[in-house]
Amino acid sequence: MTLRIITTTFLLLIFLTNCTSKTVKKYNPGHYISVSPGTEMSEIKHIHESGIKGVQKRYHWRMLEPQKGQYDFSEIERDLRLLAENKKQLIVFIIDFSYWKRSALPEYLSAFDSQSEYGGFHPVRWHPEVVDRFIELGKALGKKFDTNPNFEGIATQETSIEISDEGFEKYHYTADKHRDAIIDVLIGLQNAMPNSHIFWYQNFLEGNDGHLRQIADTIIDYGIFMGGPDILPYRIAIRNETYPMFEEYQNKLVLFCSAQDCSYKHHKGDVRLQEIEPVHPDGYLTMEEIFLYGRDSLHIQYMFWNCYYDGTDEGHRSFDDAIKVVNKYPTFNAIN
Repeated sequence: MTLRIITTTFLLLIFLTNCTSKTVKKYNPGHYISVSPGTEMSEIKHIHESGIKGVQKRYHWRMLEPQKGQYDFSEIERDLRLLAENKKQLIVFIIDFSYWKRSALPEYLSAFDSQSEYGGFHPVRWHPEVVDRFIELGKALGKKFDTNPNFEGIATQETSIEISDEGFEKYHYTADKHRDAIIDVLIGLQNAMPNSHIFWYQNFLEGNDGHLRQIADTIIDYGIFMGGPDILPYRIAIRNETYPMFEEYQNKLVLFCSAQDCSYKHHKGDVRLQEIEPVHPDGYLTMEEIFLYGRDSLHIQYMFWNCYYDGTDEGHRSFDDAIKVVNKYPTFNAIN
């Protein structure tokens, strides 16, 4: 047997053994289109391509729970119906913080919302009330959709947060509290939907990035998936702090990553230290290079491509470039 076959077989045994339900009824790895809140499935280009496994769609928490304990999943139901007609999967990406304009939280949790100096709204994720309500949301989603064959699972927003120093002090932040809250939420969500999957987006954890490995070690026993928000081979902080975890956990966890807007305009000089460097003379990485880095260096089984169509005169890529890669490599790293 080749090393790749041995590795994937070993991971499959871990994956099947450690899931809380002991039975995995849904596992549809491959290429997914990642879209913004409110996107209509009928508007997504290339959704009918055979290489596309499904859609990861973002939903604001406030839209899913407009009143405490009262849920509105009508948009998810509509999306699932349309995707089922096309034999595609849906991953529900829950937005609990927004980068600008308006909070993603329900109004009743406004006391636990903190606005950053950049204008974004970030929840006090480590507060017990926020943890409990997020898990309750997961329970409601699980009750409604866990047995739906086209519902692949839910994704949580990345672990990094942007809160002012005053906000951290006001809400008594510690890295230990944040770590424990993430673990509680992930396990609570997975227990709520044993036939579906939880996609944990991780990149940094304020105060102690080492805690990310403690979280990863804990979730192995629950079959939770681990990944990151960006494939950016030349970003120094991500390459040094986040990407090593993909190598370390490739035989222990199912992995995923995504090509978001920055991936479509990534170049060798895009190191993002104190300032944005000029575009490298070699130009932007192709979408094939981005994908191959994810496949071969990050060992991913799920790939999420942002639905970003408009390239620019500077040579930025778009999803129209990405779909060519999807068609060229329709399957990759799947655990058979």
